[in-house]
Amino acid sequence: MEAADVFLPVIAWCRTRQSQDSQAEARQQKRRLKLLAFQRLRLKKLRETWRLREKVYKQSKLRRLCSHDTWMKAITHQFLRDHRRQSPKVWLHPRTSDWWENTAATFTDHEWLQHFRVSRETFSYLCATLNPQLKRQDTNYRLCIPLEKRVALTLYKLAHPCDYRTVADLFAVGVASVCHCVHEFCTVVIEVLKPQLVVTPNKFQLENIEECFHHTYQIPQCIGVLDSMNITISRPPHLNSEKPDRESYLAILFQAVVDDKGLFWDLSMSCPTWVNDNSGELLVCEDFSTRMHNVCRTDSSCVVIGDAGYPSKNWLLKPSTNTSGLTAEQELLNTQIIAARSVAHYAFERLKGRWRCLSRRNDCNVEIVKDMVETCCVLHNLCEKNNDMCLPDWIGQEPFQTVDENPQKNGDAQSLDDLLQLIQDSAE
Repeated sequence: MEAADVFLPVIAWCRTRQSQDSQAEARQQKRRLKLLAFQRLRLKKLRETWRLREKVYKQSKLRRLCSHDTWMKAITHQFLRDHRRQSPKVWLHPRTSDWWENTAATFTDHEWLQHFRVSRETFSYLCATLNPQLKRQDTNYRLCIPLEKRVALTLYKLAHPCDYRTVADLFAVGVASVCHCVHEFCTVVIEVLKPQLVVTPNKFQLENIEECFHHTYQIPQCIGVLDSMNITISRPPHLNSEKPDRESYLAILFQAVVDDKGLFWDLSMSCPTWVNDNSGELLVCEDFSTRMHNVCRTDSSCVVIGDAGYPSKNWLLKPSTNTSGLTAEQELLNTQIIAARSVAHYAFERLKGRWRCLSRRNDCNVEIVKDMVETCCVLHNLCEKNNDMCLPDWIGQEPFQTVDENPQKNGDAQSLDDLLQLIQDSAE
């Protein structure tokens, strides 16, 4: 009985403990269920809140888009109203062309010749001949430079040692326009007029040149006189050679052959090189020697007269440099050659006197300088063929003229007259 009394309380305590544990587990399960229900309810409320916010955002966004669209329509309408097409307006620097339009129009023939170095007839011929290449049309933005003004400002630039700005102010155009007009005019003259005015003489013309030289200077089979001059230029940026001495200057060697009338029929120019007053004569390029050799034709023994400083060629006739041991015939030949060389001398003097841009340093590009020199030679031949006057004050002496198809010089050139008289007396 005592053992039962001992175990009964233990069993009762265990049952009580088990019941308490069951109740505690039931309470925890109930608490978990309540927490889960609360979380579900909270999540549901969050979803509803986000749906509401999304709905409000979409509505506000739609309102903003609608207002933006209305705003853009208003701005577009205002922009189109303020920027309706109007007549074009271009900024233009005000200039007055009174000198060309009024003053130059009243020039006498002498004043016109002083300013442009060509007669009015030659000027009209240039305008008519170069019209297809130089004529421009007006645009909606500005008027083009008339053809006559383009030709006139180019002739003025070539005839006077002035810069582009001076010509621009005188003709009431821009500096860039003057530069463009000059370059374009030179290019067109070389393309159109040079093949007509600076050409190698044909067989019949060569015979006439030979006859004139032989009749005037008693030099047989002479078809031209060779001479050269230096065109001073600025140093181009690509030139790497240094100046050899203080007396040297940078120049382009221009070389030409002149016929009995003082017209150029062959032109050659070298690359920029350092020269000085003591530099000897030289042939510009091998092509020139080849051309002269082909023209002179060794079988016919035609010659070109040149200075004693040129290298010896079978087509080149030069005076003797050693004058101490010459015979009477050699001295007479030297005298005849010197007299004949005056034809080229006077032709170059007239060229430089008429186109003064050749007498000063040219700051243009090397290729443009060469084009300007060729253009001046073409215009020289045109003026000589049209018998345009070469005024004495252009070259500081009496002009060289052609009398009876023979080159002569007026005025005080007693030395040349003495030489010609000596040649004629010796021939008799």
